[in-house]
Formats: sequence, structure tokens, C-alpha cells
Amino acid sequence: MNKMLKRIIEITVLIIILIYFYFFTFQLSHDRLIIKESKAVISIGDLNSKKVKSYYQSYKKITQTDLGDSQKWVKYIKGLDLIYFNDFEIKNKEDKEVLVINLGWFYPIAKLKQTEYFDNLEKNYFSLKDIYQKKLKTEYDIDKKIYMTNYKGYYFISDDRKKLSDYLKLIEKKEMNKNISSKIKGNVLGEVVIDLKGIKQGLDSINVNIDYKNNGLSIDGYLYGNLKFSKYFNGIEKQDRKLEKYIGNDRIYITSNDFKSLAGFIKENINSEINSMLSLIKIFTGKDFEDYVDKIDGEIIYDYAKEQMILPIKEEKDFKDLIEVFVKKTGNKYLLSNGKTIEIKNNVIYYNGIMPEGNVVYKGDEFLNISLNLGLYSLILKDIYINIAGTVEENKIKIGTIITNKKLFEIYNRMEGKND
Repeated sequence: MNKMLKRIIEITVLIIILIYFYFFTFQLSHDRLIIKESKAVISIGDLNSKKVKSYYQSYKKITQTDLGDSQKWVKYIKGLDLIYFNDFEIKNKEDKEVLVINLGWFYPIAKLKQTEYFDNLEKNYFSLKDIYQKKLKTEYDIDKKIYMTNYKGYYFISDDRKKLSDYLKLIEKKEMNKNISSKIKGNVLGEVVIDLKGIKQGLDSINVNIDYKNNGLSIDGYLYGNLKFSKYFNGIEKQDRKLEKYIGNDRIYITSNDFKSLAGFIKENINSEINSMLSLIKIFTGKDFEDYVDKIDGEIIYDYAKEQMILPIKEEKDFKDLIEVFVKKTGNKYLLSNGKTIEIKNNVIYYNGIMPEGNVVYKGDEFLNISLNLGLYSLILKDIYINIAGTVEENKIKIGTIITNKKLFEIYNRMEGKND
């Protein structure tokens, strides 16, 4: 018995050593996959995790679809990364892309079986067998030739053998893009990170992740930038807010304690033609667009369905002077050429009539609240609303929504033409 126990302990220790060797010595770390030349990464975690299984169960319940075949193929996948990179010195060259597959413990077994699916070319490069290439065409309408190689515990797939070769050479340089890798959470269903350094002033990167939690699908977008960038989106104090009661379906609510700086930031990043139009304001009034925006008293609410807006202002004179440059006053209102009216009273501008109070619960720490009618994108989804909220978190902006299982069920039924 003692000998058997000793043997079990020895085997256990050997297994632990092998695990350590595999994960800490043999297999590359995930960060190493995100080479310095990476421009964007789409990352999907373990497709057999408890969280993914929970999502599968919810999806199956909503769609009445058997995911047996899909789960059979993905149960060995510990992670997927689609990496877009660009190592060209010349600008405007198209990004290259490589799909990286982490099979975890199944990697050594997959290497033994890979010749069943791939033809060997040379130097550890392979091409998908014609029979499977034709299957991709007929079943999935994928007409590109598929190439594969493997290295340090991962499989690499692309439609161009040279892309694989270029990517592996860059991995061997051991230089990483930390602007992307530091933003990847790794504990969600899937995420996209885009590197914006040198492209957009004030913005470093964008991260969009999808997760399944609390019986709903959460979609969160993060804008990363410097502290100055984040300050543009700080709302006014809760006790100073006057328009919260108007938040409701089909409406957009924005609060900022510095609309002037926010307007300046937006101007730097909008279409040059719009910028030129805004510059006309100074020609007619002698004041910049930002000077008028600076007079907004911390909040704006807009109803995009009824085309109504409420705009509190710090003083009326400048806005009256601006409006009267373009339209004449009729009674106590300004009548615009599009038939809409503008009324100013008690330091509040009402566009297209008085807006009734809303019906959406507001948390209070949000600088942005949008009640989005999905019917704007498809009439089939008319009057299905999702609520999008924006908050400031240190040096990043978060904009997110949660779609409950009930709402997902309703969306699916509408798309499938079902009544229930």
C-alpha cells in the first residue's frame, strides 16, 4: 500500500511538473500574441467555460435550437484571437489578419491528427485539404484558400501563407502592443480592442466587450484617453440637474460641466465640412460656436422621435441674438423654415414645443442616457427599447447596455416572424 501511495504521489508530482512546463515554458503567453504591430484584436475566451455554457443554455431556450454540433466542435477551444496587424512602412497599406487558436491540452493530440485535415507544404506550413475547402465553399460560402501553421502551443490560420510567415517573424521579436494587451479583460464572452494612438487626438484605444451575466447580455464600450479627454464628460452635480424627470423612451440625455471644451474636442474630430459650417456663426455674430455652447447650463435632452429639445441656458441674450440672425420672431416664438418653433423662457430653450415628462429610471452618475428604439434600424423591432448609459471611470469613458433574456427572446421572435 505504501509503495502504491508513493507511486501515486510520484505520478502526481510529474503531472504538476508537466503542467508547469507546458503553461509557463512551452506555450506562449497571451500578451506575446499581441505583437507590437497589432492594430486591432478580436478576442474570444474559453468556449467551454461555465459562463459560455450558461449562455448556450439561454440561447437554446430562446431560439429552441440544438447547439449539439456547434458545441462538439468548440469544446476543445480555450481561446480564439483574430489579430489585425500592419508592418508596412508605407501608410494606407491594408492590414493583415491572422486567426490564433488556443487548444489548451488538446494541442499535442491535434498535432498528431492535423494531417487528416491539412496537406503538408514545407517548413511547418500546411494548406486545408481540397475536400474541406469545398465544404467551406458550399456550406459557409468561404472561397478563400486556408493556410495553417503551429507554434508554441497555438494554431495560426490565414488566407495567405505569407501573412503567417510575417506574423511569426514578428512574434519572435518579442515586442508587444501593451496599449491593446492591457485593455483585454480575458474574462468575458468576447471583446474587440482597437489601437488609436497616433490616429485620433486624445484617444488611445477603444474596447468593446460582450458578456453574459445576471440573465442578460451586456455590451460595454470603453474609450481610453488622457485625463483631459475624460474631463470633457464629467456631468454636473446631481442636485443641480433639472432635466432628469424628462428622461424617457426615444430620448437622449447629456450632462457636462464643460460643454465648451467638449464642443472643442468634438470639432477637432468631426467632418471638415461641418466644421466650416460652424465657423459661419462667427462671421454672422462675431462669436465662436464654442462661446455659445459655453452658455448651456449643464444639460441637454432631445426626443429624436418627436424632434423636440430642451436646452437650459445661463443667459438668454446671446442665444436670442444668434437665433434672430437666421429667423424672425412671431409672437413669443421663433418660426423656422422647417415649420418647427423655438421658444425661450426662464432661461430655457424649447425646440418644437413643450416636452412631457419621461418614464426611464435614471441612476444619477451617468453623463449620457439614450433610450434607443431598435425600430430605427428595423421596423420589425419597432418599440423594443434598449437603454444605453455613459459614465466616466478615471481615464476612460464607459458606454454600455444590458439586454435581458426576456428582451432577447422578444427580439428573436420578431426577427423570426413569431407572435409569441
